[in-house]
Amino acid sequence: MATEIRFAFDGASFSRRAREYVRGILRPALQQAADYLGAYARLRLMAATQVYLDDPIQWTVNAFAYRRGDGGQPSTVVFVRESQAAYLGLEVRGGVRHAGDYATTRDGPLVPGRDATLDENGNLPRDAVAEALAAGARWARLTPGKPAALVLPGRDRLQVLAVIVEETTYRPRFPFNDIVRDAVLAKAPEALAKHLPR
Repeated sequence: MATEIRFAFDGASFSRRAREYVRGILRPALQQAADYLGAYARLRLMAATQVYLDDPIQWTVNAFAYRRGDGGQPSTVVFVRESQAAYLGLEVRGGVRHAGDYATTRDGPLVPGRDATLDENGNLPRDAVAEALAAGARWARLTPGKPAALVLPGRDRLQVLAVIVEETTYRPRFPFNDIVRDAVLAKAPEALAKHLPR
């Protein structure tokens, strides 16, 4: 006496159902996981502004966003909003700021002079120029052919409060890509467990 056990496999039906599963269940779940990771990466970037940047204002803290990718596959793109990108680009990549660039004068970037009163982060306070001008300071060219300086005449010597320079060089100090990578690595297992069907 013998019994034969047979397996039948309908390859076409399996392929059709697999495609339906990927399209209808797996791909949307992976997109939800990617969105979850994008949102978490944005929160980590916002928190990191307090660590890497000097006393960031809300405009800087809110510079980050995410959106779904364009490639048809589940993905999310984390980015710096356009209005903040000119400022944060130098903080992320480093580089040189010239006259006419974001946050410069038409003659060049404004930097503290030797007699400037700086804020707690080592920068010129926001109203430093207006307050100096109200106190009697004036713009003067200290070197012929070079940009002007904001000077305040004094009893002993001229006080140099701010100087316009031809360019300033920035070193990268905000590790955008590392923050996003670390956020994804930290939360990927949770995101997949939360959104993938069991």
